[in-house]
Amino acid sequence: MLSSVTAGEYGTVSTNTRAVGLFGGSFNPPHVCHVLASRHLLDAGIVDEVWWLPVHRHAFAKDSSLAPWEHRIAMTEAVASAEEGIVVHGIERELSPPSYTFDTVMALRERHPDCRFSWLIGTDILPELHRWHRWDELRTMLDFLVIGRGQADQTLPAGGRFRRLDLTLPDLSSSSLRDDLAAGRFERVRKAVPPSVAKYLEEHPGLYD
Repeated sequence: MLSSVTAGEYGTVSTNTRAVGLFGGSFNPPHVCHVLASRHLLDAGIVDEVWWLPVHRHAFAKDSSLAPWEHRIAMTEAVASAEEGIVVHGIERELSPPSYTFDTVMALRERHPDCRFSWLIGTDILPELHRWHRWDELRTMLDFLVIGRGQADQTLPAGGRFRRLDLTLPDLSSSSLRDDLAAGRFERVRKAVPPSVAKYLEEHPGLYD
């Protein structure tokens, strides 16, 4: 488990707590790399649970490509039902839009004082961290677990607590899957998503047209 403990103006976290990895994203749709990253944290004993946090409204201008919340929640829950240790948490729908990681973490810490949170990110996100809302405060509040993503730059930004994990995922993106679905290339998508997501997409044709 992670050994660091966050303290200061945001409160003190006991060392006798559940270690929870927070995995924020669009899950639009969820794919095998989401599962692989989560299973790595769980199977390696780095965390006790991984909470998937589907974004409700993006902080950046990406909402036009988001499938409706209800569909993305349904797909993530279908995956989680078959994966022990993965939990879908819909907190971002309850918070005022847009979805800021800082606000999500603060709300989760208030509601779950028995948990010690870390945040899972891919190396493709590292160059964007300085743009995150209240980043200077956020980086003092929790650990960041870093997974390799394709050929993305591996350089860690200054400041913050980063733990680089021994895992590099294929450069698979939900946006490429949406393109395939819109073009009718369903068999390519089937190979890149969990069976439950493939089934859901088959039952909801046109979701990404």
